[in-house]
Amino acid sequence: MHNSSLINPQCPIARSLERVGEWWSMLILREAFLGASRFDQFQKNLGIAPNMLTRRLQTLVADGLLEKRPYSTRPLRHEYVLTAAGQDFRPVLWTIMAWGNQHFAPEGPAIQLVDSATGAPAEPMLVDRHTGRPLTYPAFRVVAGPAADARTKSRYPTWPATTPTPNPTESADAPTGAAA
Repeated sequence: MHNSSLINPQCPIARSLERVGEWWSMLILREAFLGASRFDQFQKNLGIAPNMLTRRLQTLVADGLLEKRPYSTRPLRHEYVLTAAGQDFRPVLWTIMAWGNQHFAPEGPAIQLVDSATGAPAEPMLVDRHTGRPLTYPAFRVVAGPAADARTKSRYPTWPATTPTPNPTESADAPTGAAA
């Protein structure tokens, strides 16, 4: 996208959408948060065409969300690592996931965030309630939800396998399981 496509280029939402508004971009960032860093990992996990993946990775690098780093010199191979700006997109992505689970998954969540220590649903912002600092993996995990299909279950573990995950909508005052 280019700024000429925006109605109001001064709007911070419009500026942000210029960088991440294309759906492949958000899915690539999701994969980076879940540990993917190499071209073949992104391609396998997303099922994206190589030419599309190349373009999206180039754009995310140019926009400062990913950094391209060599990991092999013979042959020359690169990995894609989240920058500080890319890391800062994490709560936005997790909030979109929680919003989608709440409003567009009548069968229940296919994937969700849980606290690694307790297995309880985690807040999308993933902030330590005591320090106010962002939580990072392994304090949280992305897991298969109750409505996950076989492909999703093979990709994301269930948590815990024998204990059902509490429903976060049961009580507004219920703890969310953010680790201390």
